[in-house]
Amino acid sequence: MYKMISLAHSIAHAKVQGNPYKVTYAVTYQCNARCTICGIWKKYLTSPEKLKEELTMSEIDSIFADFDLSWVSLTGGEPFLRDLFGIASTIQEHNPHLQLLTIPTNGSLPDVTSKTVERILEETRIPNLFVSISLDGDEHLHNRLKGVEGLWKKALKTYQLLNSVENDRFEVFLEFTVSKYNAGHLQPALDSFGVTDYSQVILTAAHSSHFYGFDLTNLHRASSAAQVKEFLSLCNYPTLEKIIPHVYTKLLKKYLMKTPLSLPCVSGRSSFFLDPYGVLYPCISMDAPFGSLRESRLHQLLKGEKAHSIVQQIKKGKCPGCWTPCEAYQTILENLPKAVATAFFR
Repeated sequence: MYKMISLAHSIAHAKVQGNPYKVTYAVTYQCNARCTICGIWKKYLTSPEKLKEELTMSEIDSIFADFDLSWVSLTGGEPFLRDLFGIASTIQEHNPHLQLLTIPTNGSLPDVTSKTVERILEETRIPNLFVSISLDGDEHLHNRLKGVEGLWKKALKTYQLLNSVENDRFEVFLEFTVSKYNAGHLQPALDSFGVTDYSQVILTAAHSSHFYGFDLTNLHRASSAAQVKEFLSLCNYPTLEKIIPHVYTKLLKKYLMKTPLSLPCVSGRSSFFLDPYGVLYPCISMDAPFGSLRESRLHQLLKGEKAHSIVQQIKKGKCPGCWTPCEAYQTILENLPKAVATAFFR
């Protein structure tokens, strides 16, 4: 509960100051998986020269000096292919109210991941570090959907190494991204990892957007919503601290059933997506860049006419209408009574 209160206090401080409090930063588009539901790994196969355009450490330092964030998510690509300790340290240096650092990974680099996590915990003051490991099915299905033989075993080793970390500031999760390709296979997947505590599992749904590198409209069937329903019946969210993921998952089922959620999105105001080249977006789903933080300061981008137009589009619901944890958690936090009512009573 203390973690939730600390994060909420930091977010409230940011809101009072009129500042954004969360950034999802794709540190690289390099990826060593070949996932069926994601095309990020194709970006540097078709345009290898773009890798050289990713932000340098000095540019990361300059960009994050303009923020005062409560929550940062370092994603990719596969984020552990970059120096995450250096990036995390730089972000912390400029963001004194930072309460939470989250990192999703495909689990392909067990030793690098473990050592990086331990170093972040030992050498930074970041209060909470969460790492989520992607799991798509049992060994056979996981390797098939990841497109790389042997990736399941590496993910299992990563999970085992991180589970052995004894630090109150750290938690490890498994993330199951449901789609028509693996719906109905959640329990065999978790059984293959020996998981019995389902409250440490994040269930989300495959999305299509510019971020993922393709435009697919048939990622789900009725089985996806059925999988979420089954998960909710198995998972006993134990404390009030889990209220946000509980509400998120309840609403995910409604989203997949195409039930309108009617919750105002806060992307583009409270939270943003930063790509590997320094281009700022409202979120990972809306292909509407504010501009480049390599070329402009944060306040210049957010005060411009383009930013105003983008925010107005979001307020009017003229956006892709996603329900990913990257954006949905902030929406739940800022509309908690309505979100709870929609999740449990409507």
